[in-house]
Amino acid sequence: MRKKTTETIFIIISVMTLVSVASAEVKVAGVFTDNMVLQRELPVPVWGTASAGEKIAVSFNGQKVKTTADDKGNWMVKLKSLKTSKTEKTMTVKGSNTITLSGILVGEVWLCSGQSNMAGKFVAAKDRMLDPKAFEKDHSGFRFQAKNGSWQYMKPETQRLCSRVGYYFGMNLYEELNIPVGLIMRASSSTPIQSWMSASSAEEVRKELDIPKHWGNPKNPDTPATQYDEWIEDIIPVSFRGVIWYQGERNAKSQTGWEYRHLLPQLINSWRQTWADRSQTPLHKFSFYYIQVPCQGGEGTEWPWLRDGMRRAVDMVDNAGMAVYYDHGPNTHPENKQVAGERLALLAMAKDYGRRNLVHCGPLLDKVTIKKDKAVLSFKHIGSGLKSKSGEKNLKFFEIAGKDAKYASAKAWIQGDTVLVQSKQISKPVYVRYLFEKPEPDPEVSLINAEGLPASSFITDDFKPHREPLPEYTQEQRAADQKKKEKGLETKAIKRRAALEKKRAERKR
Repeated sequence: MRKKTTETIFIIISVMTLVSVASAEVKVAGVFTDNMVLQRELPVPVWGTASAGEKIAVSFNGQKVKTTADDKGNWMVKLKSLKTSKTEKTMTVKGSNTITLSGILVGEVWLCSGQSNMAGKFVAAKDRMLDPKAFEKDHSGFRFQAKNGSWQYMKPETQRLCSRVGYYFGMNLYEELNIPVGLIMRASSSTPIQSWMSASSAEEVRKELDIPKHWGNPKNPDTPATQYDEWIEDIIPVSFRGVIWYQGERNAKSQTGWEYRHLLPQLINSWRQTWADRSQTPLHKFSFYYIQVPCQGGEGTEWPWLRDGMRRAVDMVDNAGMAVYYDHGPNTHPENKQVAGERLALLAMAKDYGRRNLVHCGPLLDKVTIKKDKAVLSFKHIGSGLKSKSGEKNLKFFEIAGKDAKYASAKAWIQGDTVLVQSKQISKPVYVRYLFEKPEPDPEVSLINAEGLPASSFITDDFKPHREPLPEYTQEQRAADQKKKEKGLETKAIKRRAALEKKRAERKR
C-alpha cells in the first residue's frame, strides 16, 4: 500500500512538472522593461522565452509581429524601423500570458561599456554628485538601464545608478538633438578587454598574437569571456546606434598594452558580426567611440603603447573614433568625467548626426616624411590649424631616433599645417614619438588644434616594450587556493567563475 502511494505521488509530481514546462510563461529579455528607449530608424529585434512551439505576438505603435518559439523555447521578432517618438507608448507581448510594457520612447540608444572609469557613478560619499541645478533641466526623455535593473528616469535619487561618462555623453546628445536618448550600461571595474569578448573570439586573437594562455595574469588566467557571458550575451541583439567604450587600464597592467592595437579591432568586429548573426540582419557597422586612456606612471605598465594602440586602431575599423583625454591624466581615475563624455559626444554629433563641420577630434598623426635630418609630420583633424598649447614657438615632449630606436629629445615647431622635428644627436632620423613617458607624470600637453582639442600621443616604431618574466603561479599556490575553496573560503573571483561556468553550461543545454 505504501509502495503504491509513493508511486502515485511520483506520478503526480511528474505530471505537474510536465504541465509546468509545457505552459511556461512568455518572458521578454531583461533589456526590455517599462520606460525604455527603443532605437529609431533601424530594425528593432524583440526576443525572449516561452514554451517550445508557443505562438507569440508582439505589438507596438501599429505594428504586430508574430512568431513561434523554437524547440528550446526561444523566440524573436523584428519590428520595422521606428520613427522618433517623444510620446510614451506601450508594447504588448502575448502568448499564454500577456506582458505589457509602458512608458516607451523611441530615439537614440547607446551601449556604454568598459571598466571602472565607465562604471564610475555619481556617489555622494566621494563628493561626485550632480549639481542640484542640473535637475532644473528637462530629463524626461533621458533614460538609462544599469546592470540587472529596469530602465530609469534620471532623477536625484537614481543618479547613483548612472555612469558619469555615460550621463555627460547622453545629455549632450539629448540637449543637442532634442529627442529621447537611452543608455544601456554594461561596465565592470578591473576587467581586461578579452573578458568582454566571446571565448572563441578571445582565443582566436590570443593565438594570432602569441599571447600566453594566462593573458599576463598567471594567478587568474580565466579572464576571457567572463564579462561577455555575464553582461553582453543577454543584450544581444538589442538595437542601438553605437557603443562608447572606456577601457584598457587592465591590459596596460598585464603585458598586453602593445597588443591593444589588435585586441580592440577584434572586439569591435566580433561584436558587430555577432549582433548581425543573432538578429539575422545584414552586418551593421555600428559606431564605436572610445576614450584614449590618459594614465601615466607605474613600473611595469605599458601606458604609452596602450595609447598608441588605441590611436592605430581608429584606422583599422570603420566607424570608429577616439577621444584624446591625456590632458586629464595622469591618474588612473580622472576626476573630471564631464570632459570625457563631451568629447565622445563630439564624435557622435559629427559622425552620426550630421554636424559635419564640427571639429570633433584633436590632431592625429597622418604621415611622417624624412627630409635630411628632419622629420616632417602631417596630421588629420587639424581644425582651424595647429597650435602650441603654451603659446611658445617650440613644442615640448617630442623625441626622435635613428633605426636603432634610441630616442633623443628633439626640437619641434609648427610650420604651416605640419610639425618639424629635429635633434643634433640624430643625423638620420627614422622614428618619432610624442608624449611618450615623462619623468614626473602630469597632464600637460603641447600640440593642439585651434579649437583647443589636444593631439594624440604617438609612437612610430613597432617595437614591443621590454617585459620582465612574470612570476610563476606555483603548484603550491594552486594547492593553497584549492584548500581555501574546499574549506568554503572561496574568493569572490572563484565564486564568480563558478557561476559563469554554470551559466555557460545552461546555455549549451
